[in-house]
Amino acid sequence: MPYVLFVIALALIIITANIDSYQDEIRITHNQTEQLKIETLLQMARTQFKDDIMNESETEGEMSYDLPYGHVLVEFMLLNDKQYLLYFTITTDNGAEHSIRNWLDINSE
Repeated sequence: MPYVLFVIALALIIITANIDSYQDEIRITHNQTEQLKIETLLQMARTQFKDDIMNESETEGEMSYDLPYGHVLVEFMLLNDKQYLLYFTITTDNGAEHSIRNWLDINSE
């Protein structure tokens, strides 16, 4: 009888550990998906900003972009001839938020 209880306890421990591991993998996958969306939104907003700023002559301000995976607010300031300091505030469609400071040289890209 003690052997049966030991085997049952061991089986329950293994099953519980596997369930916890599986839940961790689900959280990791979700976070990686959000990270990929953030990177995609950054590149899309950066490209759109470059196109927009070439048609305008503003030296500082902000632009807002509603993109397929979320929303990006770009705050910008002209540093020198065609070089901008950019501050991206990115919000994905699932509510993840991230802020990135970057710069853009219009002539080199």
